[in-house]
Amino acid sequence: MHHNHFFTADQHFGHANILKYEDEMRRDAHGTRFSSIDKMDDYLVNQWNASVAEGDVVYCLGDFCYMFEQMCDVLPFLNGEKILISGNHDPFFKGLISGDVRLMEDARALALQAGFSAIHLHHEIVLPEIGTVQLSHFPYAPRNTDGLPDYELRYLEHRPARRAEKLLLHGHVHSKWLTNTYAGLPPMLNIGVDMWGMRPVLEVEIVDKFRGLL
Repeated sequence: MHHNHFFTADQHFGHANILKYEDEMRRDAHGTRFSSIDKMDDYLVNQWNASVAEGDVVYCLGDFCYMFEQMCDVLPFLNGEKILISGNHDPFFKGLISGDVRLMEDARALALQAGFSAIHLHHEIVLPEIGTVQLSHFPYAPRNTDGLPDYELRYLEHRPARRAEKLLLHGHVHSKWLTNTYAGLPPMLNIGVDMWGMRPVLEVEIVDKFRGLL
């Protein structure tokens, strides 16, 4: 049986402030605001399971949930094998970027304990009809940082370096853009839930979008 690959980011399970920051985009299927963070969380779980079947693989590109305990509560209810590319709001991020082998190992062990099958900071895969795709929570660093707000300048050192990829899949920017390109770099596609009806994105949808960027 063929298993589907999905890509998603920026669920922010349990993070009440996200309802404020992403008020325009973070809505249910009827365009209604969520009356509570629990309602949002339930909707995210339902949207996930309406798309993803048990044997599928989901690449989660960060900011899944900032609280480890809640992460452990949510993950068993989500279909598919889940691979995390850590974002700055995930509890493993500090350990992974620490450069300390023991802290990095601890972060990995905790991610597996929570229910992810693997964890990375950056990861590369090959998608048919595209080629090499880099997965990162963050988009590329902006070419010119003059006048950018502070939040744009945080984590610049963790932005992905260009490798052999034809496309960068990322999250982090929420509803700021769906696609973007910086001069001399491959196109970027934001697969965060705010831009995709609060659900994971199927591989064929990525290929479609990529074709439109060429």
